[in-house]
Amino acid sequence: MNLNHINFVDSHMHLDLVQKSDPDRIQWIKKVHCLAVSWAFAKHIDTTADLHRALALQRETIHHLNSTGLPCFYLSGVHPRNIPPDLKTGAVADLIMENIDDKLCLGMGEIGLETASNREKDIFSAQMSLAPQIIGRDKVIGIHTPRKDKQRVTREILALLENLPDLRDSIVIDHCTLQTIGTVLEQGFRAGITVSPVKTSGGELRQIVARYPDHLDRIMLNTDSGDLYYEDLYMVFMDPGMPESLKTALTRDNALIFYKKIK
Repeated sequence: MNLNHINFVDSHMHLDLVQKSDPDRIQWIKKVHCLAVSWAFAKHIDTTADLHRALALQRETIHHLNSTGLPCFYLSGVHPRNIPPDLKTGAVADLIMENIDDKLCLGMGEIGLETASNREKDIFSAQMSLAPQIIGRDKVIGIHTPRKDKQRVTREILALLENLPDLRDSIVIDHCTLQTIGTVLEQGFRAGITVSPVKTSGGELRQIVARYPDHLDRIMLNTDSGDLYYEDLYMVFMDPGMPESLKTALTRDNALIFYKKIK
């Protein structure tokens, strides 16, 4: 894939949901030369069979969109809000690993915790047990943190990752905020920031940039768009007030490096 024409990277969104809710937006994403990475999340997941179908549909959607000229990739995984009651921890590996070797699959995600219940922790731990295999295949891992009670749940996630010090460069903790990003960066993980009206504002992004000047090469931006599409990342890309080198790093190159697309 020729990356020279890519203006910016939406490092975490849900293209399958965008295509369903706002199909005309796909043409806009092409027009602005955005490379999109679609993380796994679906609706109406009541059984393991539902989850398997949703992950297969995600894979098919990304392949279809690529065939239409939209550069895009995906992560496959079990989102904490997509854990069906009948999912056994022993079945997690088969669900995910059948997608990992797909050429358009860049790794595992969107995994993580929503409330940090024991059930969520069990499924998260089952998925993270696959981390050495996945990262060993030159893939990455994308981890969700929730809007509610974010600081506590982020601490719970980081505690569950304590035994993976050598893999942290290939793990991004996403939806970081002013309150959580410092700990994520200090522990050696990459940090995702979702710029949107409902998550991190442009003003908060500027505060993060000012507060962590030594870690700016480990931060990547996204919109987490799904049913609603947010143009906030495009606005950052177009911002004449941000230095070009910083803007390129945050909106493009840091993500491409993380996803193993450039060195």
